[in-house]
This record gives sequence, structure tokens and C-alpha cells, in this order.
Amino acid sequence: MTQQSALSQNTCMRNSFPAAVLAALLLAACGGGGGSATNTPAPPAVTVQVSAASNLAASCGAATSGASGEIFTPDSAVQPQVATNPALPGQVFGVWEQDRWNAIGARAIDFSSSTDGGATWKAPAALPFSRCGGGSGAGAGFDRASDPSISVGMSNTVYASALAFSAAGFFAAGGTSAVLVSRSTDGGATWQAPVTVASDSGVAPGPYYFNDRDAIAADPASANVYLVWDRINTTAGLSPGGVSEPTLLAHSGDGGQTWDTARIIYDPGLNAFTAQSFNNQPLVLPNGSVVVLFTLISGFNVNLTAIRSTDHGTTWSGAINIAAMSSLGTANPAGGTAPPIRDSANMAQTAVDPAAGTLAAVWQESSFSGNLRDGIALVLSHDGGATWTAPVQVNTATGVAAFSPSVHFGSGGRIAVTYYDFRDYVAGSAALGTSLWLRESADGGTTWTEKRLFGPFDLNKAPPADQAAGSTGNALFLGDQQGLAWNGSQWTGLFSATVPGGARVFSAVSP
Repeated sequence: MTQQSALSQNTCMRNSFPAAVLAALLLAACGGGGGSATNTPAPPAVTVQVSAASNLAASCGAATSGASGEIFTPDSAVQPQVATNPALPGQVFGVWEQDRWNAIGARAIDFSSSTDGGATWKAPAALPFSRCGGGSGAGAGFDRASDPSISVGMSNTVYASALAFSAAGFFAAGGTSAVLVSRSTDGGATWQAPVTVASDSGVAPGPYYFNDRDAIAADPASANVYLVWDRINTTAGLSPGGVSEPTLLAHSGDGGQTWDTARIIYDPGLNAFTAQSFNNQPLVLPNGSVVVLFTLISGFNVNLTAIRSTDHGTTWSGAINIAAMSSLGTANPAGGTAPPIRDSANMAQTAVDPAAGTLAAVWQESSFSGNLRDGIALVLSHDGGATWTAPVQVNTATGVAAFSPSVHFGSGGRIAVTYYDFRDYVAGSAALGTSLWLRESADGGTTWTEKRLFGPFDLNKAPPADQAAGSTGNALFLGDQQGLAWNGSQWTGLFSATVPGGARVFSAVSP
């Protein structure tokens, strides 16, 4: 298979819903209702399935993390990320976790690309970040991979990064946790052997480390590439369960051929309970400055925070407080013994306008509802991250939980936000009706329109994931983040949703 054929118009597509549920959902699914922010139905998105049956050997991968009952879900595809080529925006590149384990990580990171803005995609291929991904480079020595990230820099070079770690004892004596990056100079046709930019092995009696939540950003106007992540550290002297979790940076000034030694660029210090700067998101501004946004946790205080660099990451500003974050996480509306949902609670997603330099961040926020449920908050910065607007709520169906948002800028200052919500869930149904929505503003966030990108689909068919590292769990999981890009003339969303066989990655191209 070289390309995936287009599915029928997804606004009327159904995935194993009972007839009574379909009747109840018909108006919302096909008539532009269900909390739409405009009276005129917008043109539908063109949706295609990007991932397919697993391309990994059935015998590859070991259930040796020490978690009882550990399994992976064959064919599952979750946590996609997407990037376009600034020089050729019709070129779209996507990565995701393939075959998710119910404890931690996935068997491999898969990649696919499109040359027509996301309307059709090449057959997925595994990247060399894990043993299941093949190859003879650094990735071949690791059992698991997760948290893929992708960016396109100058000379049309594509960069992908991921975490790689041992299945056995990755956060204990004998285990290894690493951050790897690979690049492609031919539009994703071939990938170079990954470079290890950081690696930590556990030696008794500790401290032990785990590298987590990597994100990569390439400057399209220079050879600078920035890779940031947090490193969980069981530092001696903290109370039981306490950790330190600083932000690390690896920088390349030659287009990813060589990398500086990884170093801490923000240290939250020690706290008797916990001190963390996690979910780091690097953004390269048009003037070459770099802003990293992250969630700063100190004790029970949670804040969205930024640091800035004007010298390619050599020096950094102090912490800039953007907003307090209050996320409940997404409760399963079925209640009772229904499985929990793992979403992107307390993890902002970010974007930069490549022309104007405006910055944006979105996250799940419960304060809009008096802490009854999470909505979607948006903040903007027009001065390079020094000051930020007050959070505003952008999800429309405010009586139901909204979760796992993404944000991106288009041409002419257009901005879009995607998110899932439960407005299509019918109480008592066996199907957990979930849909993905896109809100767009053409005037910098003053006025908005909304359209359905996908759904409703049954979230109950998502693969199970852990709620705490090193344990197995039954939490329904589509990923900690989803992808959104601008292909030069339209929005391209790359996201995980379900079909009767489980979770797959889809692309939606929206006018």
C-alpha cells in the first residue's frame, strides 16, 4: 500500500454505535449542531486513516518492566505529532506511538508523510528508535519508545526525536533511559541512524533517572535545532515519593550533525513533596529567539511558565509566570466502574506564528466551570513571551468535559484549536461517544467558528494505559498530545481515534 484512500465524509461516519444512539446523534453529527459557534455549517473536513495494521514483528518486544499483567495492544496507534515543511507546506510529516503497552511506552515509533497537504499518506514505516523499529544504530538497544516529536528545519531537513528505554528496570539499577534524535534529508524517504543526545543508567543504590517528555524544534532560517525534555531524578534527601525534575536542553548548531552536551536550563530545585518542570515545549521565533514553555509544579502549586533565550540557548531568562493551571483530568461520563481516561491534564500545547511571532498555549482548565470539569484555556503573547493575555475559554459545549487540545497558527494570523469532548455521549449507551472539534479565528482570537473534524467514535475502544509509571492500567488512552498543522492553505489535524478494531491515527484536512 502506497497511499490510504479517502474515507467517506466523516461527519456522517459511525463506528459500531447502536441504532438508538445513532438516531440521537444524527443531528449533531450531520447538521452542524451540538454547540456549534456558527449558524452556517462549515465545509466538512476530508478525513483519511493514516495508520493501519501493525508493521512490527509479532515476536518483537518484551513484557519485562516488572509490572504484573503487562501487555501491548496490537495495531494501536496513539499520540501523533505533525509538522509541515515551511518551504513546501504541502509536505506533511507525522509520527506516533505504534502498539502501546499498558504499562509504559510503545513497541516502536512509526512515521508517515504526505505531499498533498494530508489528503493522502504513504504507508507507515517504523523509525529506528527501538529494537522493534529495526536498524543497527543506538535505538536497536532499547525495548520501548515513546513521546515522539517532529520538526522541519532549513534545507528541508526533517528531525524526529523520541524517548527510548529498557523494559526492565528503566527506573532502577541496570535500566537505561535515553533521548534519541534522527534526521532525514530526503523528505522522509530514508532516516539516519539516531544520535543519543542523553542517556542515564541506573546504578544501585541510586539516584535513578528517567528522561521524559521530549520535544524538538528546528529553526527554519538557520542551522539551529533545539531538543528539550525533563529528567525525573529520585534525588536522595527527598521525602518518600518526592522527586526533582529539571528541564534539559540539547542544541545543535549545524543542522543536527553534532549536538552540544545536554545540560540543565531550568532547575525547579527541591521540594519536600515534588519539584518539577515538565512537558517542555520549545518555540523558535522569527527573530531566532527561543522560548520554552513548561508546567512548573512546586508542592501543590501548578503554573504554566516560560523561559527565553536570545543567544541560541546559551543563556536563559528567569522564570516567567504565565498562568495558574487547574486541571481535574477527564472523568468518564459513564461513571460507576467505567475505566478512567488518561488525557493531557496539566500539559499545555503551544505554537508560534512564523510571521508575526505571536505565541499561543492551550491546556485543560477547570476554573471556568468552578472546578466541575475541564474546559480548554488559551493564552497569547505578542512580545516574545515576556507578557501573556489572561486565559480565555475556547471550547463551546461548556457543560461537558473537553480534553487534549492542540493549537497552531495559519497564514494571515489565523489560529486554530482542536480538542475532544463528550457532547455526543448518550447516557446509558455502551459506546463512549467522543468527537474531535476545530475552532478557528481569523482575527487573532476575537471571533471564532467551529466545526467537527471527526466523530463521534467510541473511546471505549482505545488501548489501555497506565496511570502511574511502572504499573499496568485500564485508562483509555489516545495520547498525551495530538497534532495540528497548517499546510499552506488549510488545517491538517493528525490525531488518534477509534474504529471497531481499536485506535488508529487519522488525518483531517479542513478548509
